[in-house]
Amino acid sequence: MEPNELVRRAHAGCADAFAELAKRFRPRLLNLLSHQMGAPQPDAEDIAQESLARAFQHLDRFDDRYRFSTWLYTIAIRLARDHSRSARRRPRHVPLDEARSRSSEPEIAERAQRQETIDNLWQTARGVLSDSQYTAMWLRYAEDLSPVEIAQVMRKTRIGVRVLLHRGRAKLIAEIARRDSADAARVRQPEAGD
Repeated sequence: MEPNELVRRAHAGCADAFAELAKRFRPRLLNLLSHQMGAPQPDAEDIAQESLARAFQHLDRFDDRYRFSTWLYTIAIRLARDHSRSARRRPRHVPLDEARSRSSEPEIAERAQRQETIDNLWQTARGVLSDSQYTAMWLRYAEDLSPVEIAQVMRKTRIGVRVLLHRGRAKLIAEIARRDSADAARVRQPEAGD
């Protein structure tokens, strides 16, 4: 069943329909919030839960001409921004144990390496892009929203979103090229005593 149909049923009072929406979108919300905020998982879970609760409370405000995910992401991003503003005033919590276990199986190790490369790319993006560029890139490539939908979520024009995406890609490509050339230069330099 399509999400917009589930929204219509939930608005009519069907709790199971909203439970299905929450089941479908909660993992995507957690993924968005974890990368968007760069926050620990408990914070992302809290914001995802609050986003779903607010969506349920305000189903009457949903415009079914648009995708439910666009509306839900808008709620989540606004809550994440509010959370990060208040978090700046609090000291950061650093987990004591950040060690990860590694598997010896080649396919699992290969998948872990691919995921680490993707994570490193998003981490690089977080470091070099503006907040708006990062948000636009995340919504486009991680959440697969169209520029029109991103414009709705970010309250920007479609052209403004395209500019953010273009400049964000260019900045990210330049940073990756810079890092690659720095790595290549280190490899070419002979060791001392050779």
